[in-house]
Amino acid sequence: MSIFEESRKPRNVLWAISTWFIGAGVVAGVLFVTVAPTPYLVEQPGPVYDVLGNINKDPMISISGQKTYETEGSLDMLTVTLQGSADRGASWFYVGLAKFDQTKSILKIEDVYPPGWDDEQLNEESDVMMLDSQANAKAAALNLLDIPYDSYQAVTLVDLKGAAGKILKAGDKVLKIQGQDVIDINQIKALVEETEGKRPVVLDILRDKKEMTVSITPKKVDGSWRIGVYISAVPVFPFDIDINVGNVGGPSAGQMLALAIYDKLTPGSLTGGEKIAGTGTVDPDGNIGPIGGIVQKMWGASGAGVKWFLAPSENCSEVIGKIPKGISVIKVSTLQDSLAALNEISSNGNTASLPTCTK
Repeated sequence: MSIFEESRKPRNVLWAISTWFIGAGVVAGVLFVTVAPTPYLVEQPGPVYDVLGNINKDPMISISGQKTYETEGSLDMLTVTLQGSADRGASWFYVGLAKFDQTKSILKIEDVYPPGWDDEQLNEESDVMMLDSQANAKAAALNLLDIPYDSYQAVTLVDLKGAAGKILKAGDKVLKIQGQDVIDINQIKALVEETEGKRPVVLDILRDKKEMTVSITPKKVDGSWRIGVYISAVPVFPFDIDINVGNVGGPSAGQMLALAIYDKLTPGSLTGGEKIAGTGTVDPDGNIGPIGGIVQKMWGASGAGVKWFLAPSENCSEVIGKIPKGISVIKVSTLQDSLAALNEISSNGNTASLPTCTK
């Protein structure tokens, strides 16, 4: 009996050890799949905001100094979110799930983040694009209404490591460059490039109601001579239009913001009480441009109970065959196209005559 028992003990020990190693391997594998980062990001639908309504209990669009009108229904602004970051992509587990989820998309990190960029830089760029989008939306709406306004060139973002990092500040109004009255950004770029870094660019600026002259020697960045600032046309409107989008960034809300401003400044309702969503950049002339993440935005609209979706014509090829059930995707190239579509929806709900992203 004792010999039999002695002969079984090593086997029990080996079995316990092997079981432990197998279990540890399984746990390690599960942890790797669940936690280990990948070179990919997962894009998914984000929050949906009615730009005719409120965000965090405050109006998204407020207009003062001009007669406004009651609105109804909703004009939904759509967003996307990213799982993962510049230095740590989404986990293999999350990427694997995304392959079987039509509401999500898998992206390479380098397709979202330029080389050397981190989350902070991407967020700063996104904020600048949102500010430009808001200015363009206001200008586009006023142009539709034939309301005149002025504009000026101003510094909107400064690269602290760039040539102007310790010289210019965000908000500086640029009056002259090399002695010439400033007209637009193309003029500024051309005169900066002309120096080839051999001589400084002389700018006359207005800061805190005080005029001053500064000199900046351009540096070569990615093959071009630059002073390290973003300069944008800042419209000066005859009345106040305040836009509050919370922490949403990027340029893709332009179309819906412009339509909401137009709706508030005109009698009646653009929506006819319906829920309508859309996306797309907009320029002051009302041209609607393409955006990223349109498939995820359609799914966000679907989850919000939207029936009609205004999509930039240049994005149509991306949505064919991927449109959620119950949504009609209407193709638009200008704000005039959007107004025509809204008129059809609000008057009879029949969009059969409108161009769509399926034909």
